[in-house]
Amino acid sequence: MNSFKDSLIEIDTHLLGACLKPATFANFYTHASQNELTNNTIALEKANSFSVDKTLENPFSYFNHFYSDRIKSKNCLLQSELNDIHSTNGTISIYDLAKKNFTTVRQLERNFKKLIGLSPKEYSNIIRFQNALNLIKNPKLNRSLLDIAFECGYYDHSHLSNEFKRNTGLSPSSF
Repeated sequence: MNSFKDSLIEIDTHLLGACLKPATFANFYTHASQNELTNNTIALEKANSFSVDKTLENPFSYFNHFYSDRIKSKNCLLQSELNDIHSTNGTISIYDLAKKNFTTVRQLERNFKKLIGLSPKEYSNIIRFQNALNLIKNPKLNRSLLDIAFECGYYDHSHLSNEFKRNTGLSPSSF
């Protein structure tokens, strides 16, 4: 997901989520492009790979074995690019990211869409927002939203507030 999504869940529905690192989903499932799955929810019954009955018995153990048995020993083609984005907290420009990794912006965008399902800019925005959110949640810092916005690479307070609303469904003040 690259934005907030509100969902209604029926009574007696079992919900279990797995948070995977970027570009690892492709190690377990084969799709032409991870972009096909962006912002979609896949029911276990439709994934054709899980035993729903076994997930209800002991879900954590089942998923641990399921993924451990299927992990592929592929190196992520984008590991260097992902490290660069994380080390700059999402503030590196896509042009600089491509240049630093000896590729073109277009090729970088293609690889990100295929392996992660997001453009490098969308992914960078998520990392930048996570950094801002961590600063907002830290009461010891006692900093204004404007200071946090500038530190995290936002143009102004309004820019951060809009990103906050898009990602959480809430305003920073109601958070």
